[in-house]
Amino acid sequence: MRQIIDLVQGSPEWLAHRLKYRNASETPAVMGLSPWVTPEQLREIRTGKRVQEVTYPMRRGMMLEPTARATYEDETGIVMEPAVMVDGEYSASLDGLTFQGDLILEIKCPMKGRESETWEAVAGGVVPEHYYYQVQHQLMVSGAELCHFYVFDDKEGMGTMIEVQAVPEHIQRLQSAWESFLTVPVLRVAA
Repeated sequence: MRQIIDLVQGSPEWLAHRLKYRNASETPAVMGLSPWVTPEQLREIRTGKRVQEVTYPMRRGMMLEPTARATYEDETGIVMEPAVMVDGEYSASLDGLTFQGDLILEIKCPMKGRESETWEAVAGGVVPEHYYYQVQHQLMVSGAELCHFYVFDDKEGMGTMIEVQAVPEHIQRLQSAWESFLTVPVLRVAA
């Protein structure tokens, strides 16, 4: 059953919540697409064998998100509210959701802004694959029809955006990847 959960992203309660669900931000690692975390590292994080490192770029992105959302709203005229949603075993922390629930927002704040690979990809009409599957997961959980994938440059105070629609075949692919991921045993290292 799809529902909004009253949690503040980054809070201890939110971190505890994430351990119980299949999370959108973890889907790229589950699929072997993440440039930062391997599937095995994610297994170790989810089982408590490894601590999830919160890097400076991650903290910076969380810090800039309200400014980026406000800039997006000024540019588009669309009001968004952050939300944590669940649907069955799946969860997504949304950077924005419209009141009607038909549109979600995913914000990225790369360190290099307009000079980043993410900005250049989106300006060229492409969402990088690892982010694409995160968005497909978010669309699945939220039930929204569309996602605005917004890349923000804090130095310029502006963003670039691309629309992403839910693709049932890609959602099935990510669900299959989660099933496989959760059935593979954690590798044990001999002492």
